[in-house]
Amino acid sequence: MLQATKLQHKLQTKPTKASSCGQINYATPLSNNPFQTMQSSPTLLAATQTRLYTLIAQYWLPLGYFLLLTGMIWLPELSTHTKLYYGFFAFPALLGLIVKPSLFKTLLREPIIVFFLLLAALMILSLDWSQEHSPASLTKRPLYIFMLFAGCAIIACRDVKLLLTTLRVSAVVMSLGAVYNLIQFLPNATADARLVGTGTLRNPLLSSHVFGFFCAYWLATWATSQGRNSWIAILLALPLLAAVLETGSRTPLLAIFAVALWLMMITGKKGLYVFASVCLAGVALYFVAPDILMERGLSYRPHIWQQALEQAQEKLWFGYGYQSEFIFTIPGMQQLEDPHNVELAVLLHLGLIGLIIWAAMYFALLRKTLQLRHDAAIQLASALVCYGVFAGLTEGSSFISRPNENWYLIWIPLALFAALSIRQRVQNDT
Repeated sequence: MLQATKLQHKLQTKPTKASSCGQINYATPLSNNPFQTMQSSPTLLAATQTRLYTLIAQYWLPLGYFLLLTGMIWLPELSTHTKLYYGFFAFPALLGLIVKPSLFKTLLREPIIVFFLLLAALMILSLDWSQEHSPASLTKRPLYIFMLFAGCAIIACRDVKLLLTTLRVSAVVMSLGAVYNLIQFLPNATADARLVGTGTLRNPLLSSHVFGFFCAYWLATWATSQGRNSWIAILLALPLLAAVLETGSRTPLLAIFAVALWLMMITGKKGLYVFASVCLAGVALYFVAPDILMERGLSYRPHIWQQALEQAQEKLWFGYGYQSEFIFTIPGMQQLEDPHNVELAVLLHLGLIGLIIWAAMYFALLRKTLQLRHDAAIQLASALVCYGVFAGLTEGSSFISRPNENWYLIWIPLALFAALSIRQRVQNDT
């Protein structure tokens, strides 16, 4: 009787051991309940979505952010830079919103994004009375910018340090890129030559936007950091400042001065050092190379702005419509199509209503900055926004576009700030 019991026990346990090698476990009864089998499908789907979202937030989007920030100095064509943005940032950001739809509600709680969406809606409506003959392609542009907001927010909500680290690594690459550009340019440069830059950079003025943005980043990094090695930020800012000077553009110099003044106001002692250093550098530049600052005067900017205001008065409230064409005549020179001021461009294209929405977007940012003025990341992001605002006062009019140099003045700093603001709000809610 005892032997029969042992034999029966072996027969029951033997298939169970075989199951560890991948065979069916006959000792475990199969469920005859179809509801229990179907119940595992949502669990599997949720696990897959979690893994996909982790891939997007921790790897895919940060890589795309790096390519967006640095690609302009090493990619061969601007179209390649745009395509990389679509594939490595815009698409994964959209996919992240699909995987986690609750992010829409989080994004829509941010005033900066709400005002941008209002501006985008007005821009799309304005195509109805615009001179543009192919409006369908233009309606995609606000989506590209919205994906920048969404992607930065996804990274920040997952790991805000990852977003800031990606920005810092990109800034290091751009400092090294500035050194390379100077080495390529200076040996054969003539007295009146202006640095254009490598990669997709095609215009000294537009190139100065890119180099100036990262120069402002390193100045703000030094002013907002507390570490012993913060002096490295100043060293990394120097080649970028030199590259800006070699472009011959004075717009980023004005913007950098404004950044230094802003940092003095919000960071205290270290900001004061930055402001004093920038002032001393400006005085030295005036005595050593006055032509850089004074040779071209005001470059007919007041004359252009006056004509832009006169044309804006004809269609004051809603403007001429996005992508309408304008002509500004300067006596003795060729006709120009650019008002050389972002705010005037908004006024011309979208009217006073559009300009009010535009101003509200920045007012919401200023209000948030004052609320979180002791947060180092907010201080840094606000300094970059300050750079973009003042650089846009005399240059840049393509305010809603595909990724290009103007994004460094408008949408890249705004998206960074909005992401940090969203992250702060999410933390307060939890």
